[in-house]
Amino acid sequence: MVFIKDADCRLQIGDICCSLRFDDPAYSVYSRKYFNEFISEDEPELILDISINLTENDLEETDIPDSVLLPKIVDGNSFDFHSGLIKGILDMDERRCTVTFSGKGIHSFKQFLFSVYYTLVRHNHPGESNFLIHACAVSRDGCGYVFSGPSESGKSTIARFSSDHTILNDETVIIRKENGSYMVSSTPFRGDYMNNENVSTALNAIFLIRHGEKNIIKEISKKEFVIRFMKEVIYSDSLLSTKRADTFSEMMNFCSMVADEVPFYELQFLPDSSFWNVIDDLNGLTTEKEV
Repeated sequence: MVFIKDADCRLQIGDICCSLRFDDPAYSVYSRKYFNEFISEDEPELILDISINLTENDLEETDIPDSVLLPKIVDGNSFDFHSGLIKGILDMDERRCTVTFSGKGIHSFKQFLFSVYYTLVRHNHPGESNFLIHACAVSRDGCGYVFSGPSESGKSTIARFSSDHTILNDETVIIRKENGSYMVSSTPFRGDYMNNENVSTALNAIFLIRHGEKNIIKEISKKEFVIRFMKEVIYSDSLLSTKRADTFSEMMNFCSMVADEVPFYELQFLPDSSFWNVIDDLNGLTTEKEV
């Protein structure tokens, strides 16, 4: 007999808590170990009853794209991702979601949790400016710095060479507006850097990063920032949403509003901690600064 406490994995994502209850308790044990710092004792806002049906072949490489733009069919409270690979029913009145992962659908488990997060944010805080971002975030002297960019742009490298400071995450963070100011928070969805901390801090600046032959910070236009930054915003699709045009509009508006209130730059950097020197010299920046 499996007791609920053995099968229950309460996962904290920002200010959202959801309970992952797997039919196989081994998955709960693994999840609690993997998510570690993000396991909560709070009452869950949604219980996910999860069944996973796998064969050995399903764990091999797959051609399913690692994308939150999952092919999806919604019928009332039912959803179907990837032509049946992920199927479920959501009942927000009962705060419960039943979902089955079949075959290679397990490779989209993280993207599914992104949708769970957005579902709860939209339900609990409609209209709130709150998005997941592909980024590394560092808290330094009480200030939060976000380093955003595509895969291989250097997010984990930034984290590795910022280990004297507090690393919120090296892969996925939350940016949200709270009491009139933007905050950045960690998430359970890490990259290669292991020592992330589950904290939030005021957002001081955003850097769109790329590797370079020297450390350079450049001012860029708002238009360029919005275009590039929007590519790093994780598609804010809730489980039962079908209005993708509206979703993209919300994402673009978010990027534009962030640009109006948070300083933003492009950072080209060397693979060592010297990039912090040009960040320290940001006051009075007009065109570009090199070290």
